[in-house]
Amino acid sequence: MDDGKAVKLDEFHRRKFQQELLEIYKEFDRICRVCGISYAMSGGTLLGAVRHKGFIPWDDDMDADMLRGDYETFCRVVDDVIDHERFFFQNAANDPGYRWVYGKLRRKNTEYIRVGQGVLTQKTGLCIDIFPLDAAYDDWRQPIANHGCRILRKFLWAPVGAHEGTSVTERLFFQALSAIPRDWSMAWHHKLAVWARTGQPKRYLISHNTGDIWGRKYERAWFEKTVEMTFEDCKFLAPQGYDGVLRVNYGDYMALPPLKDRHGNSAAACLRFSDGEDCARTVERYNEGKTVGVGVRRFCFGMKGFLKWMTNIF
Repeated sequence: MDDGKAVKLDEFHRRKFQQELLEIYKEFDRICRVCGISYAMSGGTLLGAVRHKGFIPWDDDMDADMLRGDYETFCRVVDDVIDHERFFFQNAANDPGYRWVYGKLRRKNTEYIRVGQGVLTQKTGLCIDIFPLDAAYDDWRQPIANHGCRILRKFLWAPVGAHEGTSVTERLFFQALSAIPRDWSMAWHHKLAVWARTGQPKRYLISHNTGDIWGRKYERAWFEKTVEMTFEDCKFLAPQGYDGVLRVNYGDYMALPPLKDRHGNSAAACLRFSDGEDCARTVERYNEGKTVGVGVRRFCFGMKGFLKWMTNIF
């Protein structure tokens, strides 16, 4: 990521950003409670609730986990109960430009485009992420599913990689992958993600939204019940086994990270709040060298770097 493209938030605007996310999460929590759907705070949101009773001071996103069945129910009923004046739910089924394998709840009349993603045609807006959790095998089949899902997410990410790749060859590679139909990649990702759904209930759960080939497996028992937990001025739901979840994700999660690691992970190129304040807007422009017109000689010259890069991706 080129930090020069990112919106730089001072403390006041970071807090304002967090409060916008909190309003979205409140709506998400309301919808789930009205519809009787279970969810659990996840990632930095869960860590913030346990360690800070709210936002991690430098955090810039909010996440939720749902068992796959609950997630599918949420997708079916959300439009019946959502506050349509202020929010909308987004996934691959209702937005042809959307290229992620999970859903987002967004705030209307806002703008939020992550660095590098200005090329995508999806609807934008401040959002929270909603991740499905799937049953996981405890044998050789799970790494195959994880690896396949990871490759398919690279196919879906390809339009971004075609502009943001670090070398000419990498950008050409992703430009070629961009020709793969989105719906084909989405369908096969779903088949692999729910592969372990059949048969006896599995001991483990997994989220197919990380880069781990082996995956971060959670005990199903950790998610069988939820507990209310304070987050800022609210009470949101957390998995009853939150300690196990956090240890899988962060190890010694109560220890603060080094100062150099205290930063958000969702840098924005465009950001407009619900009150109309345009915090900053950077229009991404790409050098002529990032486009397709590259000769065969340059392509061959970059193959060495490409092969090295491929070993890291696959």
